[in-house]
Amino acid sequence: MKVNIGAGEKHWDGWISTQQAELDLLEPATFARFFGDAQADAFLCEHVWEHLTMEQGSAAARLVFAHLRPGGFLRVAVPDGHHPDPAYQAMVAVHGSGPAADHQIVYTLATFAPIFAAAGFRVRPLEWWDVAGQFHRADWNPADAPIGRCSHLDDRNAAWRAGTGKLGFTSLILDCFRP
Repeated sequence: MKVNIGAGEKHWDGWISTQQAELDLLEPATFARFFGDAQADAFLCEHVWEHLTMEQGSAAARLVFAHLRPGGFLRVAVPDGHHPDPAYQAMVAVHGSGPAADHQIVYTLATFAPIFAAAGFRVRPLEWWDVAGQFHRADWNPADAPIGRCSHLDDRNAAWRAGTGKLGFTSLILDCFRP
């Protein structure tokens, strides 16, 4: 069972799309009702964690860990606090406008990865910006668990992929494995 938490309008083949009413990262009872005695093989969660406080994010990481089978993984993406574009930072800012109005935090690799490591996950960064404004991308396959707002799939990065422009919208993306 592969579950997309907070899917919004995204529906990926092979993934069960859920909304907050079905799986609420702040309400363990929703996970108990949804899974019963079962566990997920994989979770996908794109641009949800930034809507939680740091403490809520830590509790959510532990909740997901508890409902993931050993050997399973969570692919999680959030806006990247080190993205060098000021327009990007304005768009994703804490208490920003539009969808960012309830953003609680803007993560960097140094603040996001430890949340999952502390929950018991083995963490592998996939895409991120460093403090110097350098973009990093590990070798990863979006088909395994697609993130729409990434260097591979986001249309705003088409010129960059073609070698004729700069990166547009990217995310801080982690794979978190349950041992």
